[in-house]
Amino acid sequence: MRHFLRKIAWIFLGKGYFDFLKGQHKTYLHQAKNVAMGYKSYHNGAFVWQWHQNSQLEIGKYCSIANDVHFILDSGHHTLSEVTSFPHFNHLVDKDLLIGNQTQSDFRKNIKTEESKTIIGNAVWIGMNAIILPNVKIGDGVTILAGSVITKDVPDYAVVGGIPAAIVKMKYDLDTIDKMKKIQWWNWPPEKVEENVGDFYIPIHDFIAKWLR
Repeated sequence: MRHFLRKIAWIFLGKGYFDFLKGQHKTYLHQAKNVAMGYKSYHNGAFVWQWHQNSQLEIGKYCSIANDVHFILDSGHHTLSEVTSFPHFNHLVDKDLLIGNQTQSDFRKNIKTEESKTIIGNAVWIGMNAIILPNVKIGDGVTILAGSVITKDVPDYAVVGGIPAAIVKMKYDLDTIDKMKKIQWWNWPPEKVEENVGDFYIPIHDFIAKWLR
């Protein structure tokens, strides 16, 4: 029954729409495989692009992710050849052609997947239309400005922006950052955070004086 209904749907939508779907490798963040999201972290319509099953995305606690943020978890099949970035094996017309000493289907089965892991820290804010490239590590308390392209690791409590993204400023001086890293409020029990929510709206040095013990 499912296949019958699917056939009827394609009649109305047209083959062009089916071809469009085949080219889409993006998935909503909350539906993507190998994604771990920490407590209270949310998104307003972010996407994950993933071609390899072992690609991973780890997002910390209390992160805010705006709409149209794109996490690109790996390079797909574009780095398999030292000669070209074009994925020839995906576009062969003759299915019996050999790639080395393998058929196309065997070559596809034996592709070595890339080890890639993207890590987003805690209390991170990622602005609208930002793009996060594979294998980067974004520290705690980071703010990523809208439209930025993250190509390398970002230190704790940095504000970054641009293409490629660079540090615009640090949120606090090094001493304050060090103290905030010791407090790690995101690791408090949820009840403690909620009971003391007012403290998150007082001056930073008053917050540190109260909670750095």
